Amino acid sequence: MAVQIKPDQAFAYSEILEILELMEEEDVKKVPQKLIDIFEKNALPTYEKHFDVNKPLAEQDVSPKTAALIAMLTLNYWCESEEEKRELTNLYNENERKYQQEMREKYNPDKIFDNPNNITGTPKPENNEVIQHNYNPAHLPLDYNMFPWYKKIFTQVRVFILNLLKKI
Repeated sequence: MAVQIKPDQAFAYSEILEILELMEEEDVKKVPQKLIDIFEKNALPTYEKHFDVNKPLAEQDVSPKTAALIAMLTLNYWCESEEEKRELTNLYNENERKYQQEMREKYNPDKIFDNPNNITGTPKPENNEVIQHNYNPAHLPLDYNMFPWYKKIFTQVRVFILNLLKKI
């Protein structure tokens, strides 16, 4: 059974291969050949090399998936000692904790209604006053391409009848 590789994953495999070409031979030999073969087999065939050997990798445009692969390779194959692995794992865990904290603050369901400008852009009501919204489903944009032909006709007839009734 063939595995379907997404284009961004294939791009990451191509970037990893380019990075491995630029690395010292002894570090490349630490990565199992089987894994390198998987990268080569699934790499993007139209990939154009773009890394500059005169710049550090941190200053170059590396895709997030490539960065994750580099992190995995570093932890599994390039760490020299268990202490180094432990420190790196702690660093990864700390970064994940910070990321989760940012997401929790950004998307906290308890604070959704504290935002002075809600999704519709209307200001938050003061003194618990109620804001009336004129909601008319007939005026919502619809993607008619997703409906079968008979539903398209039914929907247009329905909208026509609703508009006719409003005029009466």
